[in-house]
Amino acid sequence: MLKKILAVLAGIGAALSAVFFVLFKQAKSEQKHAEEKADDLETNLDALKKGEEAEKELKKENEELQKKVNSGNTLDSFNACNELLQK
Repeated sequence: MLKKILAVLAGIGAALSAVFFVLFKQAKSEQKHAEEKADDLETNLDALKKGEEAEKELKKENEELQKKVNSGNTLDSFNACNELLQK
């Protein structure tokens, strides 16, 4: 009788071990997926920040060229217009 009880308890223990093994494996997979997604989002955010910085620099350069275009010096104005057209 004691052997039957121990066998039943061993079976329950084995079943619970299998269930927990699967659950931990799924949790680990989900965590890995979440980390990869976070890394992708961080990469996209970095790229977006770099793009915004490049856009600001370009606007600043264009404003400087516009100032030269509108200045009284015709040679500087001509060169600035050429630079703007080349962009």
